[in-house]
Amino acid sequence: MDFGYSMESHARGLGAAEHHDGFREFFKQVQICEDGGMDFLWISEHHFNPERSFGSASMVVAGAVAARTERIKIGSAVVVLPTHNPLHVAEETSVLDHLSNGRFELGVGRSGGVGAYRGFNMDYSESQPRFAECLEVVQRALSNERFSYEGEFYNYDDVIMAPRPITTPHPKIRWAVNSNATFEMAGKLGLPIFCGVLQLNVEQLSELLASHDEAKAKAGFNTPRDAQLRIPIYVSDTMDDALTAPEEGFSRRYTTASQILVRMVDSGQANYLGERAERIDELGNLDWEGICNSEKAIVGTPDVVIDKIREIGDALQLSGMVLEFNAGERLPEDKINRSLELFCEKVAPAFA
Repeated sequence: MDFGYSMESHARGLGAAEHHDGFREFFKQVQICEDGGMDFLWISEHHFNPERSFGSASMVVAGAVAARTERIKIGSAVVVLPTHNPLHVAEETSVLDHLSNGRFELGVGRSGGVGAYRGFNMDYSESQPRFAECLEVVQRALSNERFSYEGEFYNYDDVIMAPRPITTPHPKIRWAVNSNATFEMAGKLGLPIFCGVLQLNVEQLSELLASHDEAKAKAGFNTPRDAQLRIPIYVSDTMDDALTAPEEGFSRRYTTASQILVRMVDSGQANYLGERAERIDELGNLDWEGICNSEKAIVGTPDVVIDKIREIGDALQLSGMVLEFNAGERLPEDKINRSLELFCEKVAPAFA
């Protein structure tokens, strides 16, 4: 099982100076990960939501990370595919493949943030068919020197994609899935996935991962499970600090997730309304004690964290974890960096 740091580009304020300092903090953590042996840096993408993140250009940031590192793998987590021109995404992916010497992985998703689509003057109700077309275009462009495509939203006639990727056949594409349908869709395409504990528990995830495996096998893809689990984490020298320092931020993360689901359901723009409504109820009843005593977060001293990672990893047979060291955007920089250093020094080696 490999481990990746979820790089969210959190700001300590809303002005240009705070954003500039946020990039300094970001690249300090990149260096800790590079030097400490972290396997992956997963770079997020958020639009029109500066209170959470100013990370609106994940592929640009990935290029800067590639230039500053030599060992660690780099991925997008995720490019909100329907808000982009898919041919641009394919070109940027291939460029990053070269700049990173084959270390880049393209993570894609649809996002539940209705506001991102509104800001780009796009209808969220079109996000699913747009995503399907975008994904197909990206795959064709990365797999063929020349290609044509005719769809409802995108049309290309005998276009040439350059540069060609150096990774054979192309950099891995990983889909962030969150519903019964998308787990199966990703399986039918043979794609590896991101999943998370934000809206699902381990029992639910186990069933959904099995459905992904089954769909993949039926489609003729005989590959091992490749699923990365996104989860908040905080590692501390003491249990007292572990159970108090992240409380505000981690609790906020789940409250915000519930509010996003409410907005999706209220707007009528959420797919799979029944699933979403059930998750709202579950998140609404979740308190800090419930977060700590469940699989919703991993908090503790290194030994406690090791045990919890083993428990979740064994239950889900994961290929890796995407770790949110500052879920909810409330931890100070020194706390984040210490947690990250402890993870690299004392937790990750237990899984080497």
